[in-house]
Amino acid sequence: MSQSPDPTPGPALADEPLDALRVGMGKPLPPTPAAGVPLLRPQLQGLAPSRARNLPPPDCTTIAEGMQFVGVARLAGACSIAGLVEGNLSQAQGSQVSVVVTETGRVKGDISAQKISVMGQTDGLLDAGTGEVSLHDNARVQGRVRYGRIVVNGADLNATLERVSPDALPSRG
Repeated sequence: MSQSPDPTPGPALADEPLDALRVGMGKPLPPTPAAGVPLLRPQLQGLAPSRARNLPPPDCTTIAEGMQFVGVARLAGACSIAGLVEGNLSQAQGSQVSVVVTETGRVKGDISAQKISVMGQTDGLLDAGTGEVSLHDNARVQGRVRYGRIVVNGADLNATLERVSPDALPSRG
């Protein structure tokens, strides 16, 4: 018969599970986890992954609704904008990023990224180079749009459009 790491005598607590590991005060935990300790794995516990709950992926920079960012940012990963950005957002050298301006998002400045999706408002240059720009139903876009591929789904578009051919050198400006 094996003994527990610290057979602490005493009454069991009413809310303590029957298979609980009991360790005395000041005593070390056993070197290996007890068989009854659950592993937290969302896919095994029936929890929806974060993307299914309309949350950005964990490696996504987010300007949340109600937040304001003023300045210049170089992006190395995806970016979701639900708040206000006053300034320029550009992808870092060697990166290919996507920027999403949500329904509540507003950008007053330039966005330079491989993929740009707008559901909110922008005023400035949207520069996807040879990449893709998607303008959705509620989007309001003013300024200039550079793209390799563009999708417009009923957006309020007041901009100069410039198609960039795949063999053209990417010029930012």
